[in-house]
Amino acid sequence: MKIDESMKKEIKEEMEKIQVPSSMYEFAKNIKEESEKRADFEKATGRKRGWRKSQFVVAAVISLVVLTGSAFLNPTMAEMASKIPYIGQIFHKPIHEVITEALVKEGYQPTSIGMGIWRQKPHFDISLEGTEEYVKQEEDKVLTILTEILEKKGYDNYELTVSDTNEVSPALKEIGNQREELGEKLMSDLQGAGYSIMNVNAYGPVVNVYIPIAYEAKKVEIYKASIELLKANDTPSQVQIITRDVSEEELKDKWMPVMRSIEEEFFLKKEYRVADISYSYKPEKVSITIMTNMKLSEVDTKETVTKIRKEITEFLDSEEVKTMTENQKYELIVQDKNGKDFPF
Repeated sequence: MKIDESMKKEIKEEMEKIQVPSSMYEFAKNIKEESEKRADFEKATGRKRGWRKSQFVVAAVISLVVLTGSAFLNPTMAEMASKIPYIGQIFHKPIHEVITEALVKEGYQPTSIGMGIWRQKPHFDISLEGTEEYVKQEEDKVLTILTEILEKKGYDNYELTVSDTNEVSPALKEIGNQREELGEKLMSDLQGAGYSIMNVNAYGPVVNVYIPIAYEAKKVEIYKASIELLKANDTPSQVQIITRDVSEEELKDKWMPVMRSIEEEFFLKKEYRVADISYSYKPEKVSITIMTNMKLSEVDTKETVTKIRKEITEFLDSEEVKTMTENQKYELIVQDKNGKDFPF
């Protein structure tokens, strides 16, 4: 569906009126930097990182905490944007904010909303203010509210838990402990083998190993070493080696709302069968890789892959997204459950 010219003109005029606080951009820009500083500090001091429920731990972290802001400041703009396919997703409130507002409206006091991918399914953990007895008493009501919210948005691929402020749900605690230990062990083993490793993110179904861009030629070697080390520790897993350049961070910030929109849509709907989404930000091209749980031989694979490609491509090729990303070139890769590119 195309946007008619009159609507495009109206959208453009409304967007020009929007004044977005500069602090919003600074907040988004500094999130990763502050996170890495904290990680470096903890490693330097030898402190053990505990599980933080207020932190998202999706493989490619679903950036639901960073608000787009603009459309929320302008009701006319928000109303128009919501009527536009694909681009409307960018201007919708992130799902964690929708959940928070709904619970507050019903008289609850949510203190944090954690979200992570575990065994290839998004898992929400909502913490409420109150005693353990109170939370257990209200748990069924809260779950009903949340289920209705997610189903209205067409989301059907998730799990929900409710806990009190002082308690970490067993499921998320297990995720945090196991994934943290896996990442730290792999990073230590790779560095011990003589490889220059910047970071290892093992919180998702695919373990991401980050290396300096200068080590591009060693990606295959490091990939093989990572697979062998994981197998030796009886933790077989999918691995992706990602090169990182400081200059890529500005590009990443620019694409953040776009990627967030893609992640929320494709992670939270069963029909797409998405296991992981990863990105590579290069000045010459942004690469988006969708890893699925499908096999080439399955009957509905081609139809599903074609739909994934069509919806993401139409979204990225819309004039609004092109304007946001300054017409940055991109490539879309869709893979099977073994990490092989689909031929269609």
